[in-house]
Amino acid sequence: MRRIGSVGLIVALTATTSSQSALYRGTPRENCIAALSSFAVEPSVTKPPDLPADLNGVKIEYDSSGCYGNCPAFALRVEKGVASWEGRAFVRKKGKARKQISDKQFSDLVQAWLDAKIYAMRDDYCDVTCPDGTSIVVTDVLDTTIKFQAPFYSKKVLQCFTSIDGKPRTPKPPDAYFDLSRQLREVAKSYHWL
Repeated sequence: MRRIGSVGLIVALTATTSSQSALYRGTPRENCIAALSSFAVEPSVTKPPDLPADLNGVKIEYDSSGCYGNCPAFALRVEKGVASWEGRAFVRKKGKARKQISDKQFSDLVQAWLDAKIYAMRDDYCDVTCPDGTSIVVTDVLDTTIKFQAPFYSKKVLQCFTSIDGKPRTPKPPDAYFDLSRQLREVAKSYHWL
């Protein structure tokens, strides 16, 4: 058994028998990707962070890196009362901008972050070292980061999921990451920034 973060995983890199899980029937790379496409810790036993009732000092930042193609490159930060933007490439609004955001909209985004259980996800789904010690290198892929900051708490999750012909080429965060990502992008679209 090899340790990855705080989760113990057993990855079989040899032939499997029919009684073993389908998870371990692929190549070593496929096994690695499958094993790392998960939460870092079991969400049901992980306590979410304590947040101030008024959400003062809480921020959610979303960063989209861009790519060699026409992927949007931007940074969005939402906090109580304010949404801040920095558009870099392939966006409607280049440069910096700020708009007011309602307390309810911000509270809903914070609740969406909690509901997604991002606090239990891996920090990095891109710089991957497999249980056997090999690495998966990712190039020219749009990567995104969701960073959550609160007084006495910070969590950042980086993802660069890609697939070819429907087969994952990199570990994939739980779907809840992408759901929250869509919600944050909708904020930027509502202000005609994205």
